[in-house]
Amino acid sequence: MSSSSSFILAKKLIFLKSRFKQWTKEVFGHLDSKMADLVVKIKSFDEKEQQLSLSLGDRLERLQMKRELSKLWSRIDMFWRQRAK
Repeated sequence: MSSSSSFILAKKLIFLKSRFKQWTKEVFGHLDSKMADLVVKIKSFDEKEQQLSLSLGDRLERLQMKRELSKLWSRIDMFWRQRAK
């Protein structure tokens, strides 16, 4: 392998590394803050429900948030499994 092809390969690897970091941030970035936001929103719906009954729209929205929270837990689990390798 010549020095120019080694240089090109090194540049490509550097580019790939930066793209991978960007992808990781987009997929896994700020998982803790996203989770905290969802928990707060779900709790507010729960508190609202204790005071008066929720509308169908509110119940569906809370259900959607719980699904998102479940997906988020899966992502966090996946993130830490990958980190452990």
